[in-house]
Amino acid sequence: MKNILLLLALFLSTFSFAQNIKNIIIYSDNGEKFTLYINNLQQHEFPENNVLVQGLISNSYGINIVFENNTTAPLKKTLYLPEESVEITYKIIEKKGKMKLRIVSQTTLPSFYDTNPNRTDIVFGSTPVFSQIITTTNITINGNNNNVSVGVNAGGINMNVNINYNSNIQYSETTTISTSTVGIEEHYIMEGYNGSYGCPWPMNESDFKEALQTIKSKEWDETKLEIAKQLISSNCLFADQVRDVAELFEWEENKLKFAKFAYQFTYDQGNYFKVSQVFEWENSIKELNEYISR
Repeated sequence: MKNILLLLALFLSTFSFAQNIKNIIIYSDNGEKFTLYINNLQQHEFPENNVLVQGLISNSYGINIVFENNTTAPLKKTLYLPEESVEITYKIIEKKGKMKLRIVSQTTLPSFYDTNPNRTDIVFGSTPVFSQIITTTNITINGNNNNVSVGVNAGGINMNVNINYNSNIQYSETTTISTSTVGIEEHYIMEGYNGSYGCPWPMNESDFKEALQTIKSKEWDETKLEIAKQLISSNCLFADQVRDVAELFEWEENKLKFAKFAYQFTYDQGNYFKVSQVFEWENSIKELNEYISR
């Protein structure tokens, strides 16, 4: 009986973990259209004013909201999401000339969605989505062909000159606009690497060194971990850089926490085995690999 109860508990625990999915809704209070980026990845093709993003599984994401009106400054923020499965609604408001994000509500995940023509529903993607606008212009000129004969008499010499010209010229212009979706090829190219990637554009070396120094300057592991998550959640790292940050933590537990968190913000995820070099215990490596495989 005890064994059955234990198996049931393990099943429920696994089931609850598998269902640990978060949705977010972001809408503009004044109707201004925007494009949403999550972890530097564009999530929808055209600017919208109401967006539902489904399928978020991590507890934090770096978002960047770029407004269609170029005079409005982008809104950058790190969203910290709870462990449980929830749907959180955010509202974009203007306060003192700046755009802010405010939580409107937090509810359990709905079992289904009614069609909402005023909202764009998308599933979180790790591949950027955006479009190129290709414009083709055709110009047509139509006219009437006319002939004029001019007689000239000069010094006893007669000359006839024929002149052709167009009258009633009509001008028409046809413009064709087509779109083409640009996807996975729009990212940093790492020579010799053909594996999967989690984000498109890694931090440059100077910015990373500055971030590394900021984390290193803190005394306590917990503080280092908190700052490291904040800095990295809105950026993109190489596996080597993740390893360098993990080496700053004194405790194995914090190294593992950071390694799990940083996976989604790593460009060359196929090289993530390098991060295992910072662990002293094989159990930590095993737990990290199990986390990645899930």
